[in-house]
Amino acid sequence: MDLIKETDLPGIGKKFSITAKDGTQIIIVVHDDGLREIYHYDMEDEDNEVDHIISLDDYEARRVAGILGGMTYAPRALESMKINLKELTIDWHKMEESTICDKSIGDLGLRKNFGVSVIAIIKAHGGNIINPGPDDLICRKDTVVLAGTREQIRNFYKLAKSEEK
Repeated sequence: MDLIKETDLPGIGKKFSITAKDGTQIIIVVHDDGLREIYHYDMEDEDNEVDHIISLDDYEARRVAGILGGMTYAPRALESMKINLKELTIDWHKMEESTICDKSIGDLGLRKNFGVSVIAIIKAHGGNIINPGPDDLICRKDTVVLAGTREQIRNFYKLAKSEEK
């Protein structure tokens, strides 16, 4: 059973039907003109009538999507997180004590030796480095956001683990 079902609405846009684990049903209609409508159905309503409707313009919808997707704030429970998009894996990993800590991305040769790219470093002391360069350091307690194949990410973990102090 798919969590999300997608339906074309000719002349209107697309409809996405989402059934949450608790049975809650949400319908999102993305109009061709950019308007988004979110419909929430009350699980207990025998008539299956819409409980709430929210309409968002394109800008508002993108802001909400960023919030829901963790772009502006990631809960602490997500310090280690993995997203798989076909061949691409994006992984958040909090660095623990390891000899790879306090070394630069370039010195570690992550892209050259492992094929993995560091797309962000969330610094333990606060602040983010988006699209870090080869001179940026990976420090203990930093969270690194990695992109690569599953195997490339696994090889990074082997390096980090084998180099533990």
